[in-house]
Amino acid sequence: MIKASINKISRRLKAISDPTRIKILILLSIRPACVCELTQALGLAQPTISRHLRQLEDEGFVRGQREKNWIIYHLSPMEECCTQLLGIVLGRAMEDPEAEEIKRRFMEADRAGMTSGRLEPGAVR
Repeated sequence: MIKASINKISRRLKAISDPTRIKILILLSIRPACVCELTQALGLAQPTISRHLRQLEDEGFVRGQREKNWIIYHLSPMEECCTQLLGIVLGRAMEDPEAEEIKRRFMEADRAGMTSGRLEPGAVR
């Protein structure tokens, strides 16, 4: 029982130890988003974003929900200890100057104007 709990904690810490996953969590703390919006804001390829989202989803940090042609990702409700941990990590990460730039690009992302595979990573409309 204790070992399973320690392993779970270790996996969750590993999931949020990656800079790209922290950036994704920052953006999803602002609002839910599809992969294409995250791709546009972070300037990374769609498969890269999807892989990071899958890792965050596997550890319970995010959930995807289908809305018509889109899968919209949002932060998941979590146990109190995870919520506190995520709050600490995101609070510190938001102080990074790079966070301001990715938030700006994220707010400019236009889901309605995007079609799968046509938007270059990092492009801003």
